[in-house]
Amino acid sequence: MRCYLVRHAQTLRNRRRCFQGRTDTPLSPLGLRQAQCLETYFAGRALGAIYSSNLDRSIQTARAIASATGTVVKTESGLAEIDFGTWEGLTTEEVETRFKREYSQWLQSPLQVRIPGGEPCDQFRIRVRRTLTDVVARHQDEGAQALVVVSHGGVIASLLADCLDADYGQLLHRLVLEHAGISAVEWRVGSPSVLWINATAHLDSLSERLFSG
Repeated sequence: MRCYLVRHAQTLRNRRRCFQGRTDTPLSPLGLRQAQCLETYFAGRALGAIYSSNLDRSIQTARAIASATGTVVKTESGLAEIDFGTWEGLTTEEVETRFKREYSQWLQSPLQVRIPGGEPCDQFRIRVRRTLTDVVARHQDEGAQALVVVSHGGVIASLLADCLDADYGQLLHRLVLEHAGISAVEWRVGSPSVLWINATAHLDSLSERLFSG
């Protein structure tokens, strides 16, 4: 069974390079166009289900895919981005200035940092892993029908780290996952195989393509 891991389309806070976490923000004009590109990409594909984080930016993105496939969007709070606590709404430069020690640790070893008021990274990873395991278990008897999971950069990086048996702390800051980019994982005899990471050819028609936080 194949599972497409889709990062939500761009928001205005992404454009400003802000930490969003659990903060609900709508898609930017570019994000709306990215969502339309996803709609075109998935049009006509047979999907068993579409799952989305319960945050608006993911739901908006998932609904674009659903409109092209006739599939109902199911929300899962376990697919939400990590809670960045007091960092939410701040730019990376503001966080680096106000929380210099914690931010430096976040870049070097995110599993060890404790963001004030935020969700511990190890608990976040357990939550995400359990959620995807539950989602896949619900659909493994449905043959070739694929799933779409629309979520966030940190969530998708965590899932890919598990599939690759890789160090999440190293992968998180080295892996580029563009907005509306598509990664794919396939379960064969119970074990996940990563088919590709961050496919973006469906976005080639957009004039603005730079990764923007």
